[in-house]
Amino acid sequence: MDKFSSLLTKENVTFLVAVLGFILSLYNFFSELLQNRMNLRVTYKNHHISVHDNEGITISLSIENRVKIPLSISRAFLNINEESLEFYWIPQFVFRATQSTKGTIYDEINIHTTTLPAHIEGYGVIGGFFYVKSTKAITNEELLASKTSITIYSNKGVKTYPITMNNTSLEL
Repeated sequence: MDKFSSLLTKENVTFLVAVLGFILSLYNFFSELLQNRMNLRVTYKNHHISVHDNEGITISLSIENRVKIPLSISRAFLNINEESLEFYWIPQFVFRATQSTKGTIYDEINIHTTTLPAHIEGYGVIGGFFYVKSTKAITNEELLASKTSITIYSNKGVKTYPITMNNTSLEL
């Protein structure tokens, strides 16, 4: 007991508190770093290939930020096998819906693709349509047989998310 009480000097207790404080600050630093790294969930909904040229692909996606720190997406790419196609940053027309009575339109909704760059708040989601133009005509069967993924460039880094393009939407 005498040895234990001799260790409980003011200097030793102060040193022990300093070491514990340092260890806790390291734990908090690395915990915060791990919690706020780029952590997205990319969900593929469906896609549509342009009927007039079979080269434009419109993809419906949602991108969820799974951390509390906001994230900015600067660029995004659709990867089909070894080819990378950049999503257009200029909004492209996707769909128009109108409501009319006796030939007079009283409500019109125009839907365009999501613009890039995009900002996602902490724990937020952006969703919508994204458009790419292929270098050659492509079919739904080729897309289904291909290895496809989405690569996202953000202020937190670059990450690739595999997707399976197996849900074709039809043009009405």
